[in-house]
Amino acid sequence: MTANSITRRKFIKQGIVGTLAVAPITLTHGCAGAKLDLKKEMADLDENPATRAKNQSYMDAYDFDNCLECGECLQGCIYKDLTEDQAIENIKKMREGDVAVCEEMLDQCVFCYNCNYRCPVDANPAALMFERLRDRREREGSVPSSLRYAINGMENKGWGYNLFRDLYTDHSEEEEEIIAGWSEPKDCGDGDLLWCSCAGRVFPYDIEHSHVLADLKKFGGKSDCCGLAAFRSGLFDVGRFLTNNLIDRLSECKFNRLVVMCGSCQDMFQLAMPEYFGQEFPFKIISVYQYLDEQIQNGKLAIKRQVPVDERQDACIFHSCFGHKFGDEYLACIKRLYEGVGFDCVELEHHGEDNACCGMGGFYRSGSLWDILEVKGVKKEDLKKSEKENIVAYCYGCFTISRLFQGGTTHFLLEKLLWALGDEIKYPMSGILGRSMNFSNLWHMTKISPSALF
Repeated sequence: MTANSITRRKFIKQGIVGTLAVAPITLTHGCAGAKLDLKKEMADLDENPATRAKNQSYMDAYDFDNCLECGECLQGCIYKDLTEDQAIENIKKMREGDVAVCEEMLDQCVFCYNCNYRCPVDANPAALMFERLRDRREREGSVPSSLRYAINGMENKGWGYNLFRDLYTDHSEEEEEIIAGWSEPKDCGDGDLLWCSCAGRVFPYDIEHSHVLADLKKFGGKSDCCGLAAFRSGLFDVGRFLTNNLIDRLSECKFNRLVVMCGSCQDMFQLAMPEYFGQEFPFKIISVYQYLDEQIQNGKLAIKRQVPVDERQDACIFHSCFGHKFGDEYLACIKRLYEGVGFDCVELEHHGEDNACCGMGGFYRSGSLWDILEVKGVKKEDLKKSEKENIVAYCYGCFTISRLFQGGTTHFLLEKLLWALGDEIKYPMSGILGRSMNFSNLWHMTKISPSALF
């Protein structure tokens, strides 16, 4: 159970699972022709008043009637080149569901939610974009295999292998034991629980043996997933299914606050669920960065070492899509931490409400590698203009994409922070490419390559 003896039923009724059900829809999105049918699971939830969905689609989060059709959401996007008249015409046609226009706009979208900041009436136009992406998935008839591969937690629904499960096959026996321990429900009393995400489980050793994180019990099994990758891919039902499974798992634990290692998970817990599904968690959610900043401010932790001098002033901060959405205090926390580690970072040209995507947002369009390469271009140009060698990223996805495609030297802030606070890092995130060079990864990458490349 969660803190204060919150049972599964109370956990649901207080608002976390209250929107899990969606309209009964049959998806033919299996693996190698297999069918995925979530109709029964969603219908069962919908029959129960305690689990009935408030929002049954992305569209329910869009204020259709309040939209002015002014086009500002589209015209101000850094990934689109539209005149005012074109933007007005396109938003009208998107609202009507014009397939040709919707396809064109989706191929220029990174699903970063920034269009919401430009809307003068807070109509939440990002929800419209997501709904049209969901329409694309329906027209496709099956989920592209490259998209399926990026989504964890659907093994028991016929999707079989995925990127994270393949990465986990490279674990040592000790790492396997760590993950097995993390998968067990935790009783933290009035303490905090560290949610170890799909990405956080790739290198579990340093998290498990961290002196800095020793006061936190760790939780997260191999198939536990927040569902954000599915949510941002237009797979509303899959996202809800995964989130419901995670809620079942969290309701077995007892804790005060949930400390989240992964920005995507925090995005799902803190923003996507309340904004797009109309619900909030009955407990506080904070980032691991906010937790560590809090511990430093309270004098419980102290910086013991800093990065070399040659790295300090030759650095820039690589903001994630979610950074600005979490608010000014979150960004101030990130700044305090990277300055504490010793980095004197400059901001890139596109940040804040106009923050550029690392490239991963393009992948959600259709699971194409070429979309990642196209979208990353804005950020790459920003990096070039900054003339900085060292790139500081605080998101797992941003770190990986930057490390692979952006050039320069990319540093993962969490890793640098744990090191600065006294931990020794045995398995750095820079080893992600090496960890993926196992037979399972390489074989499945080969199998999905037609979907990712053509």
